[in-house]
Parts: sequence; structure tokens; C-alpha cells
Amino acid sequence: MGNVVVIGSLNYDCIALVDEFPRPGNTLMAKDLLFRLGGKGANQAVAAAAQGGNVFMIGSVGDDGAGDAYKQYLERRNIRIDGLVTREGVATGTAMICVNSRAENTIVVGLGANGTLTPAEVEEQQQYIAMGTIMLAQLEVPLDAVVAGLKMARPMGTATCLNPSPWRSDFPWGEVELDFVIVNEHEARQLLGKPVLSLNDAEWIHDKIRDMNIHALIVTRGAHSTLTFTDSGPPLEIPVMVVEAVDTVGAGDSFSGAFAARWSELRALEPALRAASVAGSLATLKAGAQEATPTREEVDEALTGLG
Repeated sequence: MGNVVVIGSLNYDCIALVDEFPRPGNTLMAKDLLFRLGGKGANQAVAAAAQGGNVFMIGSVGDDGAGDAYKQYLERRNIRIDGLVTREGVATGTAMICVNSRAENTIVVGLGANGTLTPAEVEEQQQYIAMGTIMLAQLEVPLDAVVAGLKMARPMGTATCLNPSPWRSDFPWGEVELDFVIVNEHEARQLLGKPVLSLNDAEWIHDKIRDMNIHALIVTRGAHSTLTFTDSGPPLEIPVMVVEAVDTVGAGDSFSGAFAARWSELRALEPALRAASVAGSLATLKAGAQEATPTREEVDEALTGLG
């Protein structure tokens, strides 16, 4: 199995289930209160480890109970935490979420330690980045830290994979060589300037991604097939597994983490995409993100069933 280096966020989330959202000045009693570990970086690291990847996490937590608990949890998931910075006097990143009876939500995110990761701290992990088969990054930590890591990786032989979420218009496209970019339909439109509809878009997307220094663009489309366009070679369409979804919150991160782990093992695009597609579908069968992450055995069994 290959080595996956993940640069990203770690959040300790508090979720309040309420009948209605509070109005200014109101105090409501929650029907239930849930605490979950989140952050796109850690979600994708857990998903990669669940597929058997050797995962090394780079990020930042606070010097609080939440940070200590998170580090212990990641170690139990066989994720190396040498690259996690513990920031003194800063809280671990937190998302405060209210969900009403209509399944609508409001979210307030406190970046906390996530917002303090520096390029120098990423660069200090050079020996581990050099050992990586692939680097997986998102955009919930400072952009300059992400860019520093991606720019370091490829000259050392480590493939680069970016999931540009949450979307940022100031990412320096073209300045960073990216082997893989994973986007959903909305992010694809923001990236390319118009929607991606089918494999028939391959010609214009081919030229566009070459200009942006992207070797393969992977577009996930929820319950519809995943489309992949490369700067050389034909496009690919990967069908999704048909399921009755319970909660889609963990699907994207499960897809990205599974893709990185499977590609690091096989170094083959299509099999990695098929495994990632199944992992994303299976993640919708349970509530939560990390809680819904499927195991390698579950993904392999589902792949066998699909033929």
C-alpha cells in the first residue's frame, strides 16, 4: 500500500438538533446534542486509512482537550500525527451546527488552530512528504501552507491531488503542477467558467486544464456518474453505485480519501476511481462524515457485487 500525505483541517464539531432555529435574543432547548470529529483534512485522512493507506497528517490543533482527544483518535486509526502542530493558547477548530426539523442547517465555523498553519511548518515535514506516494490537500487551512506543500511534493516524486473545497477564487491555478483535482459539479463550474455536462465536453476541458497545469480533472456529480478528463488520453465515465442515501455529508471526503489511497497502491486511474466512487456511495448510508467512512472490505465487497 502506498503512502498518503494529507494537509488539512481538524475540527471538533458540536451539532444541536432543534425544532426551529433560534431568533435573536431567543434561548432554545436542543432535542439532542451531538459531538463529532470533523474537518475535511481529517475526514479524508480517515477515509484513506480505512482503505489501507499509510497516512501521514499535516495540520494544527489547539492545546486543549479537543486537540488531545483528536490526536489520540487519529493514532487509533493508524494515522501518523508527527506532522500535527499543537498551538499554544489557541482552540482546536470547531464547527457549531444547528439542524432543524426540516433538515436545514446553520453553521458557524471557528477556524481556531486550523487558521494558523504556516508554510514553514509544512516544509519542516519534508522527509515525510518525500516518502509519500501522493499528497492530498483541501482549502480549509491557510492557502499559502497548502501551496507550499503542493509545490514541494512533486519535485520529490510525490503525486499531488487537490480537492479545492471550500472554493477559493485566489488559488494560483497554473503555478502549481497538479496530478489530480477532485471537484463537485458546482466547483467544476467555478473552476472552468461553465458547467460540465458530459464526456462530449472533453475537447474544451482538455485545453483548459492543460493551461491550468492539471493533469486529470475528476468531477463528481452526486447520484450521477463521475467524469474524468485528462490532459492526454480519452476521458472516463465511472458509474455510481445505486443506494438509498441517508446522509450525503461524508460522501465527498470518502471519495477523495479512498481515491488517494487506492491510487497510491495501484498507480492506476480507473481502478482507483471505481473504488472511490463506491466508497463515496457507501458513505451516504450512515449519518456523519468519519462515522460513515466505509472500510476497505466493504468497498471491495461492493466492487465484487458490481462485477
